[in-house]
Amino acid sequence: MSAAAVLLDRLGRPGSLRLGTEPAGAVRRLPVGLAALDRALGGGLPRGRMTELVGPRSTGRTGLAAHVAASATRAGETIAWVDPADALDPEALAAAGVRLDRTLWVRPPAPLDALRAAEVLLGAGGFGLVVLDLDTPRVPRERALRLARAAAATRSTLLVVAPERVAGSGAALALETTARRVRWSGGPGRLALLDGIEARITVALSRVGPSGQVFVVRQACA
Repeated sequence: MSAAAVLLDRLGRPGSLRLGTEPAGAVRRLPVGLAALDRALGGGLPRGRMTELVGPRSTGRTGLAAHVAASATRAGETIAWVDPADALDPEALAAAGVRLDRTLWVRPPAPLDALRAAEVLLGAGGFGLVVLDLDTPRVPRERALRLARAAAATRSTLLVVAPERVAGSGAALALETTARRVRWSGGPGRLALLDGIEARITVALSRVGPSGQVFVVRQACA
């Protein structure tokens, strides 16, 4: 058998493999916990890959990340949340259903330290989900690729939460959030309280399945 034929047998014959996209069934998933989104993503976020969850403030991106974290800890996963801005509210996480006894909260002093911390956590293994919560315009390309390789080595799910896409080619999946409507409770003569938000989620990029789908999710505010 020729070398070319051997290579085709290893990679798959023409038609069985698309460049830049992995067969959806070949990737294990971490459920998001929202049925429609999980179905569209083939079961959830890809394990051993980097997912970006991006959008402006108050569009539901942190709430969706908390939903993923809650789903993971309910399933018995140990997770880590890297929070360089020290903005995470543990009580809000607990109200969202996250098991704090299965959550490691890491508060590095600067974004670069946060990147290093995420790489260490991924390399250590044992974390089903590592959330990297950033407020930075970009991540150096080599650092993003190192994070992607670290996630792949231990089959951890890396979820990068940021105002805009920062990881470039390091990400296998990118979800973009846009707020559609804010819901308030109360009525005439009563104090109005923020009750929830409807967020529009777009699958902006997927190397492990189809992209372009749009969903609306409703999130309660704790």
